[in-house]
Amino acid sequence: MTKVLLPVDGSEFSDRALDYVLDMARGEVPLDLHLVNVQLAIDSGHARMFVSDDDIAAYHRDEGLAVLKPYRARLDAAGVSYQWHVLVGHAAQSIARFAKEQKFDRVVMGTHGRSGMTQLLMGSVAQNVIRRLKIPVALVK
Repeated sequence: MTKVLLPVDGSEFSDRALDYVLDMARGEVPLDLHLVNVQLAIDSGHARMFVSDDDIAAYHRDEGLAVLKPYRARLDAAGVSYQWHVLVGHAAQSIARFAKEQKFDRVVMGTHGRSGMTQLLMGSVAQNVIRRLKIPVALVK
């Protein structure tokens, strides 16, 4: 069984990565699929003065579940079993740390395909994940 991590962010690029994983699921090798969304942490001290840690955790969970909802629906409709997770933090660091901790065999993720100046200024979550991992990372454009 191949343990696969599929990070999604609600973009068309994540939709394409899900298409790729659905094709993989139709193959002969069974998948242990984990769907994940990373929410940016609320680090503002001002916000934390007025909102409890439990409320912030609930907010992150609710926002993550909203992003995961259409992916979960597609996986359910296809009869593909999976687990889902909502992480909080910097996207690339959180994905890579989770992949290492949970001993995934492969990561499949969409890439926005930026190049040139945009890439230089904005960076790439996908590239940062690749740099942090020693397992295969399939990028779907």
